[in-house]
Amino acid sequence: MTVVLVTASSGFAALLGQWSPEPLSPTRASELAGEPEQIRRLQELIGGRDFDDVLVAADGEYLRIIDAAASVLPLCRTMERTRNTPLQQRAHLRTWLGRGFSGDLNIGAGHIRWSKVTKGLTGKLGEFTARYAGRAEGGGHLIVIETAPGTLAAGFVRADGSPLDPTIAFSNKAKLREAMAAALRAFGGATPSYGSLLAA
Repeated sequence: MTVVLVTASSGFAALLGQWSPEPLSPTRASELAGEPEQIRRLQELIGGRDFDDVLVAADGEYLRIIDAAASVLPLCRTMERTRNTPLQQRAHLRTWLGRGFSGDLNIGAGHIRWSKVTKGLTGKLGEFTARYAGRAEGGGHLIVIETAPGTLAAGFVRADGSPLDPTIAFSNKAKLREAMAAALRAFGGATPSYGSLLAA
């Protein structure tokens, strides 16, 4: 993973430790956007690596500098650009960087697509859909993971062969989106069991 910043003082730079945003005037942005050195610097920062995904999170004058060097960015499976408020950008970046990483577990990477339907929040990742299934017997709440409407995602196993239950209980409805995301990533990193392949 490579994180590249755009700074007012030097333009493109690698993220090293803590960093504080610098004010960037339109004049300084125009200078940086017109410097051939910036394109060379970005090429050095991302050169010699293979990328699956690229996320650009910037706004205003910073985005102008990135746009001027956009031809250097590699073409990838997933490319996304966000120009929300700085607070939303930070939240988006944390979510993006957290995809596909969970210690020694295989979890599904990719962007979860959220939507609200008449029955509530749903999330989709690849072939899997997570939806709220109401209260659990004895307390708590339930999520179900489906491969098609009304078809539970049965027969999937983790890398160690342990089965995944497509009906997931969780305690606090305020954590619904977090619980759905964790369930979708678990199924996204799973494989069909040998038995389910034979049945197919």
